Amino acid sequence: MALFFVEAVKFDGSGERVEKVRWGKSKGGEITPPAFVADPEDADVSKVVEAIENGDEVITKFHVKDSIVMGPLIKVVTNDDGTPGITTAAYEQPGFELNNLPTF
Repeated sequence: MALFFVEAVKFDGSGERVEKVRWGKSKGGEITPPAFVADPEDADVSKVVEAIENGDEVITKFHVKDSIVMGPLIKVVTNDDGTPGITTAAYEQPGFELNNLPTF
C-alpha cells in the first residue's frame, strides 16, 4: 500500500468535477514531514480512482501560512452520469475540501 498527496486540482468546464490532480507519492509512506518521492505530477482523476481501488491511500495536502497541513482522505464517488469521481472524506475542520486546494 502506498500513500499519495494531492496538492492541487483542475476542475472540468462546469467547475463541479475534478478532472485532474497534481499529486505525488509519499517518500516511504511518511506523513510527517510530508515528502514526495519525486516532484508532483499532473494526472487524470482516473489514476486517483485506480490507486484508491488498489488499496492505496490518497490524502489532501494544504499549505497554511508557513506550514503544511494534511487534510482528509480522498474517496471515490459515483458521479450522476455513473462515472467515477473523487471527493474528500468527512473532516472535522471546515476549509479542507478539494475546492479549497489550489487550482491549475
